[in-house]
Amino acid sequence: MGRFQPFHWGHFEYLTEAGRHSARLTVGITNPSAERTRHTGTDPKRSSDEANPFTYEQRSAMISTSLARLTPHLRPRIVPCDLRSPTTLRSSLGPCDLVALTVYDAWGREKQALAEAAGYDVLVLWQRTEKLVTGTEVRRRWRNSLPWDHMVPSGTAETIRSLTG
Repeated sequence: MGRFQPFHWGHFEYLTEAGRHSARLTVGITNPSAERTRHTGTDPKRSSDEANPFTYEQRSAMISTSLARLTPHLRPRIVPCDLRSPTTLRSSLGPCDLVALTVYDAWGREKQALAEAAGYDVLVLWQRTEKLVTGTEVRRRWRNSLPWDHMVPSGTAETIRSLTG
């Protein structure tokens, strides 16, 4: 699960690694709408409008197009994922054998605890302090007309370009 604002190479690394641990991959897109956004003190900026410029449908297109081109064997089920509580997480993500996630900071630990409280078996793929790419940097470059498309798979770049003409 992740916001994927936008889907970038760090997310690609995470999803392909998660796909190695399960025959069925479900990708939960968090903050799928303003009403289903978790507001948290561990990362207050993540719920801001500025940090969430792409709709659930746009992010789903970024992921599905990118994965279909680069890892067609994965064929994930993509769903809106509501992290406001363990109950809303369980009802939105549905049945999963395993929830795989990455931990970089306090928000990652909070997300892990939330998934465990929802009754999921959780696999932390890795704990790191540095990210390969950040959505914040991709969005900054995109908004300032700086080179950004090398930071994302082609399916993401095409989706974003289709929005801006």
